Amino acid sequence: MLIDNRIILREKAKNVLERLDELNESGNVKLIEAKNGQKTLQIETNNQKQFIHSAYNPEKETAVFVEKIKTKLEEREPIIFIGFGLGYHIEAIAEAFSPSWFSIIEFNPSILNKSLNVINLKKKKVYSNIKHLHLIEKEEHILPAILQDVNDVNTPPQIIVLPSYERIFKEEVNRYFTAFQQYLKEKKNRFITTISFQKRWTYNSLKNFPYLLKTPNILTDFDTSLFENKPAILVSAGPSLNEEINNLKKIKKDRSAYIFSVGSAINALIEHDIYPDAAFTYDPTEKNQFVFQKIKEKGITAIPIVFGSSVGFETLENYPGKMVHFITSQDNISAHIIKHNEYDHIDIAVDSPSIAIITLQLLNHLNFNPIILVGQNFSYQQNKRYASGIQYDFVKNELNEKEMEKVFEIESVDGGKVLTNDGFVRMKTSMELILSGMKDKTVYNTTKNGAKIKHTIYKELTSIIQELPQNIVMNHWLSDQKPNYNLKYIKEQWQQLIVDLKQMEEKIKEINSYINKIEETVNARKLNKLHRLFTVVDEKTNEVLKTLFYKAFLRPMTQFEYELASKEITAVRDSSDLIHKSNVIVRQYRRLIAEWVVSYRLVAVDISKIYEQILGIKGNGEEG
Repeated sequence: MLIDNRIILREKAKNVLERLDELNESGNVKLIEAKNGQKTLQIETNNQKQFIHSAYNPEKETAVFVEKIKTKLEEREPIIFIGFGLGYHIEAIAEAFSPSWFSIIEFNPSILNKSLNVINLKKKKVYSNIKHLHLIEKEEHILPAILQDVNDVNTPPQIIVLPSYERIFKEEVNRYFTAFQQYLKEKKNRFITTISFQKRWTYNSLKNFPYLLKTPNILTDFDTSLFENKPAILVSAGPSLNEEINNLKKIKKDRSAYIFSVGSAINALIEHDIYPDAAFTYDPTEKNQFVFQKIKEKGITAIPIVFGSSVGFETLENYPGKMVHFITSQDNISAHIIKHNEYDHIDIAVDSPSIAIITLQLLNHLNFNPIILVGQNFSYQQNKRYASGIQYDFVKNELNEKEMEKVFEIESVDGGKVLTNDGFVRMKTSMELILSGMKDKTVYNTTKNGAKIKHTIYKELTSIIQELPQNIVMNHWLSDQKPNYNLKYIKEQWQQLIVDLKQMEEKIKEINSYINKIEETVNARKLNKLHRLFTVVDEKTNEVLKTLFYKAFLRPMTQFEYELASKEITAVRDSSDLIHKSNVIVRQYRRLIAEWVVSYRLVAVDISKIYEQILGIKGNGEEG
């Protein structure tokens, strides 16, 4: 390999350099001369010899290819090239369209090795814009490559495939495209979720904070020996729950397993006079309160609620039964304000697409074993989404025509097929990820006509009941547990929040004034003053970013806008075009500041009110 290429790879793709250094050439890739005197590559696969570039005129072939695809490319648009070959197409496209950056994906190490023996990346100016060079030999190499290329940009790059690769490496190209599209779909879903809930998560966590100081934490304040190796039934609201009601009644009567409901399943159980040992909930929406409306209306005190700290705050208001909490990964207030008296680190529940997955995490942590899934369909049954006994004004149990258009088949627990949708598949995949780390636990899936869930054993509940020992459930498992948080520390942190709050409005106004000065300076074409203004904006912004109020409130409430602004500003940070750089900074800061102001106004009054409530809470030897 050329020395210049080794230096570049050492900086941009050290793992690729190491792989090529250990490569034993098989001789199936050859560098040969085309009819017009240019170099081309020949590869032999399955006793068939094929050319990566034209055997006659690679230059002409490249020109035809660029002409063919030029309508879908835009100036300065980032590109991912699939197939390096000898780089003819990369150089032609990079020269014609000047992409802001490009990455290269190669599947065959011998092709890459041959190329880097004849192409000097340093001496060809177009390669100065290369972001990553990926060597993807295995399926597990695909996602890390996608993350490196796509994670830090707001708009996905264009993908250009060298035509010969669509033929020679058809499977590899298809695998990459499938993974790329799946990742973009998941990223879009994350963005939609973040935009929808970023303010709500934090506002809920603020309103719920006093409840955390008055209720035990299920992950820190319970003796786990109470639950160790005890069977737990995790009851979800899927349609197949209807078929297990009598089995659950027997389990409840025999006290042979803890019964925990998740989400809407609580209403199906109450409808059949089954009171679970606890009802778990974490949904941040305002509508979540209606899941527990029946309990509140009937004044049922015998069902404890185990709530996530960012749950819709309306859910907890006037709840008649006992309460237990866990801290969620979307609760940044607790992450910065709470300290435990016994533990340096407080375990949290990682946010997931459904409460069943959250609860699975918690039951695993509490060492329940086995864990038995009931009503976990991840699919529809006779066009129904819920078990009977679950009715809401805001959603019908039966799928409408539009929803039916989006369903597709997936493998069922018995090897047949059931109808599902993208949302259920995301949930199932997320649950399977959690289950893959539970090697020491047995998890049964008893859901009839449900989707097959990896890392579970399908077994009917009627069979499992025969194996369960009786009288192992403590009727009052939630009795005298108390929260054990350090109130002195919490009050000190909240005092700091109040101090930050008083200064924050002025700090934001100050940053905004400098953003206005940048715009005025550009309009007056006094560009020599811009560098100083950029520095001052950075300094003033860092003052905000260091505050406790920003970390606990503003950052999580504006995370989408912050990431958007951060990526856009980073992209122009080293730009010599000061006018373009200034316009980007002004535009992104104005959007971000507007969201800061909205978020500040949403929580400012409640922060002060809740501080008064916290001052009134006694514990840990304090005087209140």
